[in-house]
Amino acid sequence: MPQYQVPRNIRTIADRALEYNRSLPQSKRAAYKEDGGKRVPGTGMLTARRLASGRVDDDQILLMAAWFARHGATNASKRRDPSSKAAIAWALWGGTPAQRWVKRMAKQIESGKNT
Repeated sequence: MPQYQVPRNIRTIADRALEYNRSLPQSKRAAYKEDGGKRVPGTGMLTARRLASGRVDDDQILLMAAWFARHGATNASKRRDPSSKAAIAWALWGGTPAQRWVKRMAKQIESGKNT
């Protein structure tokens, strides 16, 4: 499966969001879920780690495209407060630059031009 290099600005956004999210008390953190009575990292945290590492694959791009399609317009007002969980989650997924990049990459993947 092809691997794609994540643009530097997206890596930076994800890395800063990871750092900020970790600095918060557990109850205030975004992208965590309950699992067996414990709070564990959710998909947003895993995505941010992949973005910060600098490499993602087709599956990650398509997952991100679906996430941005679900959350892009509906949470815009909630993201105005940079300390809100919505704003933190948006940054964990790479923010608006990632939304644009992923949309472009997903089109290439879907058309079979993922080189």
